[in-house]
Amino acid sequence: MTIITNLMIFIFSIFCFNQLSKFNNSYANSWAWFVLLVGISSCFGSTAHAVHYQLGDVFFDVVFYIMNAFSLISIYFCFKAPFIYNSVDRVNPNKKVMYLIMLWIASLLIFTLVRNNFLIIKVHAGIVLLFSFIVHLIFYIRTKEKGSRLVVTGIGVSFLSIIVHSLKFSIHEWFNYKDLAHVIIFFSLIIIFTGVKLNAEKLNIEAAKN
Repeated sequence: MTIITNLMIFIFSIFCFNQLSKFNNSYANSWAWFVLLVGISSCFGSTAHAVHYQLGDVFFDVVFYIMNAFSLISIYFCFKAPFIYNSVDRVNPNKKVMYLIMLWIASLLIFTLVRNNFLIIKVHAGIVLLFSFIVHLIFYIRTKEKGSRLVVTGIGVSFLSIIVHSLKFSIHEWFNYKDLAHVIIFFSLIIIFTGVKLNAEKLNIEAAKN
């Protein structure tokens, strides 16, 4: 079941990337890369679980690190998208800030490799998601735009996956906390994708007028 739910996320991420890449704006493209990297991370996750017992712990640990590395890199784009949306021209983010974020993520990649501690990834993912949540919430309060409302809703749903995974809340032996968290992530990505698509369409209309 864990393999199936991971593959569901991966397949949807490809569809999402294809759809959002069609928009000629950095906001949509950043979200496209975020979802794709989350999907790739899930794909490595399904691989790790599928062959863990056949290929042993060393192989599992390597694939598991790659999975978390993709997840960590996706944080960059999860930060970049709302940062762009909140910028003055909604096109070019502050390069110094983005370089600083890149450096920080690179440091975290090295730290997780050396210390083999992936809790820090969960923490930073939660912080960046919260940042995105707040930015889109502010825009929704100001403008009542449907796209930002959906993004806020989707991110809110995604927080449930962190809670479920951390508390190890399981429905059944064959549908445990990992499976439930993946299903929650899957539906949250659908909601976020719908909201981002609406916002991207709005940005393209605004750009055309200018």
